[in-house]
Formats: sequence, C-alpha cells, structure tokens
Amino acid sequence: MSPVPITITGSLCELCHQFVENIFSFDFIRQTVYPERWLPTGSDWTPEKPWGDAFHHHETSEDLSNSAKTCQLCEVLYADLAPLDAALHQGWLGLYPFWSSGRIGENKIKGHFRAGFRGSLQSMPWGSNKIGSIPLHSFRVCRREPLAKGEQVPWLDAYRRIPVVSMTINPSHISKVAARWREECSENHPNCVKSDTVNALPTRVVDISDSETGRIRIYESKGEKMPYVTLSHCWGGVIPSVTTTANLEARTTGMGINELPQNFIDAIQVTRALGLRYLWIDALCIIQDSKSDWDQEAGRMYSVYAGASVVISVLDSAGSTKGFLKPNRAPLAVISDEYAVQKVYPDINEYLVECPLNGRGWCMQERLLAKRVLHFGKEQMFWECLTDFKCEDGKNFTGDSDGHFVAQFLRIRKQIGVAATQGVELDWKAWYQLLEEYTTRRFTIFTDKLPAVVGAAALFKSTKPNATYIAGLWREDIARGLLWCAHYYHAPGRKVWGISTTDEISELSKPPRKRAPSWSWASLDGALDFWALRIGGFVIEVLDVAMDSEKEAAHDYPDGIVKLKGRIAQMFYHPPEDNKYDVGVLTFEQTDTPNFRSGPINSCVMDLDRRIPRACWALVMTESPTDKYLLVLHKREDGSYRRIGMSNAHWREVDPVRFKMEEIQIT
Repeated sequence: MSPVPITITGSLCELCHQFVENIFSFDFIRQTVYPERWLPTGSDWTPEKPWGDAFHHHETSEDLSNSAKTCQLCEVLYADLAPLDAALHQGWLGLYPFWSSGRIGENKIKGHFRAGFRGSLQSMPWGSNKIGSIPLHSFRVCRREPLAKGEQVPWLDAYRRIPVVSMTINPSHISKVAARWREECSENHPNCVKSDTVNALPTRVVDISDSETGRIRIYESKGEKMPYVTLSHCWGGVIPSVTTTANLEARTTGMGINELPQNFIDAIQVTRALGLRYLWIDALCIIQDSKSDWDQEAGRMYSVYAGASVVISVLDSAGSTKGFLKPNRAPLAVISDEYAVQKVYPDINEYLVECPLNGRGWCMQERLLAKRVLHFGKEQMFWECLTDFKCEDGKNFTGDSDGHFVAQFLRIRKQIGVAATQGVELDWKAWYQLLEEYTTRRFTIFTDKLPAVVGAAALFKSTKPNATYIAGLWREDIARGLLWCAHYYHAPGRKVWGISTTDEISELSKPPRKRAPSWSWASLDGALDFWALRIGGFVIEVLDVAMDSEKEAAHDYPDGIVKLKGRIAQMFYHPPEDNKYDVGVLTFEQTDTPNFRSGPINSCVMDLDRRIPRACWALVMTESPTDKYLLVLHKREDGSYRRIGMSNAHWREVDPVRFKMEEIQIT
C-alpha cells in the first residue's frame, strides 16, 4: 500500500472525514484488513457482493438529510440520492469504491465510488448498458484545477486527472473553459484547423457591441467577412419579440435587450464571453411574416451554420423563455486544497437522448453543419468539433466503436465534415445513415421536414458536385434511396438483419397535407430504416426521375415521378393475425392461406393501415440467393402507382412466372 498524503480542509462530518481519509490511505485499492466501519464482502456470494467492500455511512436517509445541512459531502450524496423512490432508501447508507461488473470485473478507477442504501441495493438502476460504463449514483474524487498544459497522469488515477465541474456558470467561467477547448482544438486537430476560416456575415446579424448599455441592433450586412456566433435552440411555441416586416427598420436602429426572451439574453452573454460581436438568431434575423424572406434565408442555412465561428447549442431548454445559464449546478464537496468530490455525470449517450434540442428536426443540420459547437446542458458544458466531443467533467467522447445512435451521429458528423473540408467524395451510405437519425426527430410545423435538411444536403453535395438532390434523395442513387421502411427494433444478438413477424415496428403517420411524392421518405413521419445500408443486389432499372422544378425551388415537393423497369406481380396483403404485431404476409391470391411460417412473402410492413387487408402490387428491388426485397405499391385508375410499404422474402420460394417485366411510374 502506498498512502497518498492528504490534508482534509473541507467542512465534512465525522463519517465523511473518515471515509475520505481511509480511501486516500488505501491508495484507492481494495484492502485485506480494514479500519472500523468497513464491511468486507467475504468469499461467499451474497446479493451485496457485486457492490464490493462497504464503508458503513449514515444509518438512515433521514440522517443523511440532516447531515447534509452542515457537511458538504453529505450534501453531494443527498442531492443525488434524495430523488430516488422511497423504496430505494431502505437500510443504512453504504459507500462502495470497489464495485464489480460482470462485463469488466472490479472497478479499478481510482477515486470513483458508488452509494446505495443497504436494504435496496439490488433494485438500484445501473444506467447505460455500454461496456465499461460507470453506474448511476456514483461519485468521484477529482482535482479542483484542470491538468496543466503537457501534464500527464495515468488513466486509472482518475482523481488526479479529472477536473471538477464548477457549481456556477458565469461569463468568466464560460470564457475560460471555451478558450482552453478552442486552444486544444486549434493546436491538436488538423481537420479542425483546415476548416477554420473567417466567412462572410449572414444577411442579418444581431450586433451586440452596445449590449452593456442594454441596447442591441439588427445589422444588415454588406458581405464583409467577420467572425460570428449562431444559436441553435428550441422555439417551444410562440417567441416574443420576433422580427417582422413592421419592426425591422426600427430594429436596425436599436432595441432593448429586455425585450428578448431569456434564451436570447443568455446567448448574448455567451457571445460576449467568447469575445465576439455578431450573433445570428433565426427569430431575430429572418423576417418571420415574410414568406419570401423565409424561403431565401432557409436556403442559406448551409452557409449560416457552416460559416459560424461557434454555434451555441441550448440542449435542455424546451422553450425560448426558459434560459440556459442556470446559476446553480451539481453541488461540490471541497475536501482539500487540491481535491473535491462531485457526482459522476450520466453516460453522454443517454444524456443527449433526453435533451429536448436533440429531438428537434432543425437541430440536426444545425449541428451537422457547424465547425465547432459549444453545448450548454443543465449541469455542464460540452465542446464538439470535427475531431471529438469534450465534456466539462473531463471526459473525451469520440463516438468510435460505440453502437449507440447518438455516437453514430457523431461519427457521421465528423465523416461528412472532414470530407467536405478535404474535398473527399463520400459514399452514398453516409446520407442514408444521416436520414435514419433525422427521421427520429420531430417538427412543430410539418412542412419544415424537407427545408430543415436542405443545408445538410448542400454539405453532402459539396463532396459530390455532380449529384442532383431531389425530394430528400439523390437522382444518381435513387433506386437504393427508394428502399426505406418503418424502423424495426433489431433484437440484440441477432446477427442477420431482416424483419420477422414478431418484430416491433415503428408507427408512421401521414402529414396533414401532401409533402412529398409517395416514394420519398419525407412523405411520412416516423423513424425509418434505409435498407441500402445493409443489402445489395439491386435489379431495378431507373428510367427517369421527373420533378416539378418550380415547387422544388420553393422547398416544396408534392409532385414527382420515378419511372422504373422491373418485375412486378399483383398480390394480396394479409394483416398480422395478432393485433399486437405489425408485420403481415403477401400471397398471390386473396384466397391463399396466409401461413405466417410458409407464406410466399412473410415479412411485409405496410407504411400505414397495417390492420387492413387489401390488394396490392409487389416490385422486386433486390435479389440474392437467399433474399428478395420488394416495394409494395397501390395501383391507381390511371395506371400509375404509389408506394404503400416494403417487404422481404427471406428463404422463400417465390414463383418467378407470376412476376412480369414492366415499365411503371410511381408518384
């Protein structure tokens, strides 16, 4: 044992003082002999054994609550544990530095410990299922100052490496942390440096140079190149004080900051903390009652977000009036001049999933286009660039080797951003990966679905100059782009992708008014899978793609025709026998028995109305020795078709004579 010297100076109760002194004297390593109040697990298995050796802390939750009034460490523990259900407050409180996981074994990270009440340990939530993740309701000893430049600390010595997160957030703190992240980015990230150019100001920006006096103004730019900041946020309904045709002229002279909602006021503070003068906010810089101005500026979103020096991302504020510079964050227990104790923050994947902004449709391209993003969460800040994702609590998150869809988006963002910066052509699959994430998002205004991805398409097109963007897809890869389907929840451990009759399928819905041709993913709302990411063998021939160019220019795509040549057969759709399922069967005749085990095509997912039997047509899109993937179509009286679903024939004998080679039009 190599004791780590520590002089405790914090306001700690006797129990916390002993625990901290003990774990430092242990060098954070499990002991064979313990001081008083420690309870080893022993060799026999008990329900508590995975938690490891315990330090016997307060006897009850009420005792912890009372001690939290004077002891900083008890306050940290209580703030995290108190919101738990009362059923998880049974027995005495234990602190567990040596817990184990069946996947990675005993905790070896020095400075981390779990906390839980002894009578309810088995019901405590773990949190993320990511291998190596730290359980919920864990805590960390951490350093009060970040590592000095060039200072190296062994990875397992987390207490010497990981910095605290400030309990308060103010302009000076924002400036200090962001400056450090920006310096690391500029010095160590070649891809970020290549993208680091000063671009022309957007059409209008907010000039905050006089904001200390309580006045700002809308500045109509003249094409000058100047650094600026943009805001990515949730509107959350009607925003007070938007710019309109009536007030635009007055606002170019000046307006009071107090007229603005709190998110905008906070964004001005952040912009000033970053040392910049110009800020772009959609509600202020686009004339909200002018369709022509909105159409024009929506078409420029690519340059607005891609050209910003920094994008401010308001992750947790569901509306413009909420504000995001909250004064109080997670409590901190000072234990010495050098060290403190704070909770372990949730897994970044799980945290970002719950943030309101990441469910908003417009936010996807805003984040995708940005060179650098300064995210504001409810408890810490994050820095995202074309290389990594930094957290204020010291974590570095690249998203590599992580199957979570949040991590997947981070990888796609870097892949597309780096390719655009370096002029490298992307594979079409990157677009479909992007759409799988995008279709999980929501829109307040249903007509925004295609306009909100135009900027992302422009970024993608910059890597494929000759590509033609059309109704959310690409003319040059349209056959593969047509093969989308309602998302199915792929069972963990299943090695081969393919829809089975008992799979859970996402629900799709039709917008109030036609928004896109039936063959486009944008024609419906709901999470989708793009099967071109997982299969090949396309046998369909594309003859033509025709769009209404006038409506296309206005970011509206109700009319469009795809002409295809392929093998098609009339079939009949049988809904699932059990209403709790969503996958039906196709047979050649209505009177054929829809045997779900041996039917001709047993994995049909209709886009809508999955409980309604009906006649339909099936068009073979791909073919392999084991599989066929087909579009399911409805035939109109004029002979044209519209898409109504997708189907997979896996290891099924499908009579080839029933399929006839034809030229068809899908609208």
